Amino acid sequence: MADAHNVTIATYNLHGLNQGCSMLHSLCRERDVVFAQEHWQAPFDLHRLYNLCDDSICFATSAMDDVISKGCLFGRPFGGIAIFVKKTLGNVTKLVNASTRYIIIQIGTVLFINVYLPSMSTPNRTEVFIDCLSGILNDICDLHYSEIVFGGDLNVDVAMYITA
Repeated sequence: MADAHNVTIATYNLHGLNQGCSMLHSLCRERDVVFAQEHWQAPFDLHRLYNLCDDSICFATSAMDDVISKGCLFGRPFGGIAIFVKKTLGNVTKLVNASTRYIIIQIGTVLFINVYLPSMSTPNRTEVFIDCLSGILNDICDLHYSEIVFGGDLNVDVAMYITA
């Protein structure tokens, strides 16, 4: 088992699983933890991610749950995030929470948070951003951890939200 403090990490925006699949597969072979964003998979297609890398465990969510529950999907698919973790870390890895915009896992005493924050075109962008960060804080407030690795597709200048 590798030490959670010495893992190698990558983050990758796939712009669709079909387009980014080969690079994602390479990253999963080379890194212990891989954050992926924009896989564009519907909930019933997440198995494509789960079966992508033989030596990794995948935690994934779809951003299309609401759209698909309302009927046929019109337009192109969108969003979706995942975290891939080497199976050698499986016995010390647990899922904390998986939501549409973030996934939190804990490996040993280290939290890994993969986010897909709202882009400029997202309606009510500031509210979505604040709701996402509030959800993360709520999910981790009672956890015991030594460090946080926070990454993904930030889509925002976080400094503009920080006040002195």
